[in-house]
Amino acid sequence: MESWEFREWQTALGALDPRAAALVGLAAAERISGCLGDERFLRHGPRAAEAARELLRECWSVTGCADRDGGGGGSASTRIRDIADELAGHVADYQTLSMTKVFRSYVPLAGDEDEDPGEEAPDLEEFLEEAEPEGAVMMHLDALAAMEEAAAACAGGPWDGALRCLQVTAMAADRHDPRQPGPGAEVRRQREDLLSVREADGAQLRHVAARLRTRAQADAAGWRRATERLGLLHD
Repeated sequence: MESWEFREWQTALGALDPRAAALVGLAAAERISGCLGDERFLRHGPRAAEAARELLRECWSVTGCADRDGGGGGSASTRIRDIADELAGHVADYQTLSMTKVFRSYVPLAGDEDEDPGEEAPDLEEFLEEAEPEGAVMMHLDALAAMEEAAAACAGGPWDGALRCLQVTAMAADRHDPRQPGPGAEVRRQREDLLSVREADGAQLRHVAARLRTRAQADAAGWRRATERLGLLHD
């Protein structure tokens, strides 16, 4: 796995046109979105997965790489913000559901005969505030976080949303075996995407976006397979 340096990427993206910077982040979000193809996520977060797909489609439309039924401009930016807000709610619900299952898996329920009456009853809300997800659940949440950051940049927000997207994705990739397709190639893909947008002028950026999107969608399958190899709640 190649190294990823925050300051290096901060300088690189800051030197780009904001739309080009957003595009680099969006391609990373498309790749890591493959994690959401994990059947275990789809069972518990079907609407979140649907909203994530809608969000990516709208983001690509803003970059000029629209689907046939997609649009662009200000209306698309507004739509991105609306879907991102909806997705944030689904993300919170999914995280709460996932971590509640962890809590129930090792904390005896109130009224169990084996429970020591002298022990203070565990508090679910306190656990949810302090617990850190692991395994495939962490990958699902990383993918959702990356998409939210990329969407912020695509909707006309600060370009550093793209920077945070790249950082989340690179850190997620670092938790996998570097030989695995998808995560193992992530940092290299980011550098290749950066070079592509640097070399494109404004008129060419739309064509570059189409190429980046096609390749990122292919790479997403590697992210899905890598996530499926993880335990749901533990590495």
